[in-house]
Amino acid sequence: MRIIDYVGKSLALTQAIVALVLSIVIGLSVSGVSLSIQISEQREEALSLAQEILTAAEGGAANAAWTLDPVLAQQVVGSMTALGMVQDAVLYGEAENILAESHKSIAESTPTMDWVIANFIGEDIGGERDLFVEVNSTKRKIGVLSIRLNLLPIAHEFLTFAASVIIASLLQALMIALILLWLSSNLLTSPLRRITESISKIDPEDPDELALSNLTINRKNEMGQLLTHIKQMLKGLIAAQLQLRHLATRDPLTDRLNRTLIADRLSQAIVTAKRTNTKVAVLFVDMDRFKNINDSLGHDVGDILLIEVANRLTNVLRGNDSIGRLGGDEFLVVIEGMTEINELVHTVQRVDNALTQPYFLQGREIRTSGSIGISIYPDNGQDTSRLMRCADLAMYEAKSSGTHWHFYAKEMGEKVETRLKIEQALNYAVERNEFHLNFQPKLSSQNGQLVGCEALIRWNNNPEPISVEGFIKIAEESGSIIAIGDWVLETACRQIKSWEPEYGGIPIAVNVSARQLQEETYVDRVLSIIKKYDVNPKLLELEITETVLMKEFDESFFALKQLRKHGITVSIDDFGTGYCSLSYLSRLPVDTLKIDRSFISGDQPSIAVLEMIVAMAKALGLKTVAEGVETQEQKDWLIREGCDFLQGYLISKPITSEELESRFLYEFKK
Repeated sequence: MRIIDYVGKSLALTQAIVALVLSIVIGLSVSGVSLSIQISEQREEALSLAQEILTAAEGGAANAAWTLDPVLAQQVVGSMTALGMVQDAVLYGEAENILAESHKSIAESTPTMDWVIANFIGEDIGGERDLFVEVNSTKRKIGVLSIRLNLLPIAHEFLTFAASVIIASLLQALMIALILLWLSSNLLTSPLRRITESISKIDPEDPDELALSNLTINRKNEMGQLLTHIKQMLKGLIAAQLQLRHLATRDPLTDRLNRTLIADRLSQAIVTAKRTNTKVAVLFVDMDRFKNINDSLGHDVGDILLIEVANRLTNVLRGNDSIGRLGGDEFLVVIEGMTEINELVHTVQRVDNALTQPYFLQGREIRTSGSIGISIYPDNGQDTSRLMRCADLAMYEAKSSGTHWHFYAKEMGEKVETRLKIEQALNYAVERNEFHLNFQPKLSSQNGQLVGCEALIRWNNNPEPISVEGFIKIAEESGSIIAIGDWVLETACRQIKSWEPEYGGIPIAVNVSARQLQEETYVDRVLSIIKKYDVNPKLLELEITETVLMKEFDESFFALKQLRKHGITVSIDDFGTGYCSLSYLSRLPVDTLKIDRSFISGDQPSIAVLEMIVAMAKALGLKTVAEGVETQEQKDWLIREGCDFLQGYLISKPITSEELESRFLYEFKK
C-alpha cells in the first residue's frame, strides 16, 4: 500500500509507469504481428521443403511401386527419414496397400513445444505425391508417396525468435520509461514540487507576498505561466485578507471600531486599569430622534449624520480613547487612565456639547443631540459585559429624563425590573399566541421576479415599549428564544405548505440565533418540524449572522452542515460586520451571503467593498442578497455589480401574508 501511495503522489513516476505500460502493450502488439509473420513464413518454408523432398524421391518410389520391389521401396522411404526434417515416410501401392514405411524416433517434446505446435504451427505438416507410369501412352496411377515433417526444430526456432523479440520490446519499453521519468522529473515535477513546497509554507490567515520570491522558474512555458498566475492570486489573497481584516475591525460606514473590537479594547483597558490602579469610563451614546431623521430625510442623510457624529467624537476625545459603533445610531466610547471623576465630567460635557451643535447636511440644518450613559470600572462592574450593560441602562435613563447624560446608579434597578417583566411576558408569549409573522419579499435582480421572502417576527402584546431587536436580545439572554424560534419555524413551514397548492413552492428565510444553534437537539427539532408539515427542505432557508457564526464556529459549523445535508439552504446574515476570513468562508456550509445594509447605503468606498464581496461570493459559488435597498440608484448599481437578489423598502416593507399574496404571489398562481 505504501508503494501505491508513493506512486500516486509522484507525477513523474506515474507518467513513467503509464509510459512503461503503454510501451509494453505497443511492443507486445508489434511483437505479436512480427511473430505471426515469422510463423507463417516458417510454415511456408516447411511445406516447400516437403514438396522438394517428394520430388527428389518420386522416381525411385514410382519404380519400386511399379516393380513391387520391397527392398527398393524400403530403401526409398528409409532414405527420406534419414533426412533431418522428415519424421515419417510411407509408400502406398496401387491398391492403397502399404509397400514400405519408415518412422524416425524424435526427442521427447516439452509442454511448451506442444502448445506452440498446436496453436501456431499446426500438428501435421508434410505432403503427398501421386505416382504414375506411362502404359500405352496412358498415365496409370500405381501408388502414393506420403511424408510428415518433424515440427520440433520449427517450434524451437520460433520460441528462440519470440524470446528475442519480446525481450527487445521490454528493454525498449523500459528505456522509454526511464527517459520519460528523467525528462518529467527535471522539466515538470521538480518545478512543481518547489512551487508546492513554497505554497504549503503560506499561512492562509497571514499570507506573505515574499513566500514565492525565491522561486526561479523563468521559463515562458506553461510552468512559468502557472507560477505567474499563482503569484497574482497570492497578491489578490493578501489584498482581500487586508480588506477583510479592516472590515472585521472597522465599521464600514464611519470607519471606527466595530462592536467586536471596541469590546476587546474595553477588556484590555480593564486589565490595564487593574495593573495601574486607575479607572475606566464607558460612554454609551445613542443619538436622539435618529429614527425620525432617517425616516423623514432618508437613509443617505442618516448615514451622513452618523459619520459626522463619529468625527465629532474623535475631535473632542483624546488620542488614546477608543470609539466604536455598535450598530444603528449607537456608539461606545472607552476612556482609560482616569483618576479623578471631575476629569470625566469635563470630557462628557465636551462630548455632549459637540453632539448638540447643529448639523448641516445636504443643505439642511439638523438639530439633534445624544443620550449618553456612563459606567465606571471598577465602581459599576468588573467585566466588559457588566460595564456595557450598566452604560446602556444609564443611557436609557438619560434619554427618558432628557438630561442628555447620566451616570449609572443602583436606582436604575427599576430598569432591570422592567426587563424582568419583559422576560416573564416572553416566557408565555408563544402559548398566548401573542406573536405573528410579517414577510419581506426578495426579488431576482435579473428579472424582478419574486424568489422568496424573509419571515420577521412581531410581538402583538408586549408589556413595555420595546423594539423587535430589543425583545429578541432579551429572549436570547433569558433562553425563551428556543420556544420562540421553534414557533417561528413552525409558522414559516405552515405558511410554506399553505401557499403550495395555489402558488407552488415559495421559499421562506428564518433567522436563527446563537442560543438556538447551541442546543444539541436543534437539528433534530428542525428536521422534525419539516417532516411534520411535509415541507420540501429546499424551500426553507436559515439565516445566521456572521458575528454569531464566527463566535460559535464549532457548534454552528456542525449544526449547519447537518441541516444543509438534508437540503436546507443556509445563508450568512449581515455579512461584512464580523470577522470571517477567506479560509473560514470556503469551509463553511453556506449557500448565500446576505450583505449588510451598511454597505448598500454607504458611499463610494462601500461600493468598492460590495464589489469585492460579490466577486468573492461568485468565486466560491455562493449567491448574494443585498438587504436595505432603499433607492432606485442603489438597485441599479446592485444589478450592475451582479448581486443576485434584492431586499429592502424600495421593494416592500415587511407585510402580512395576505398582502404578500395580493401584491407578489399572483404570478405564481397555478
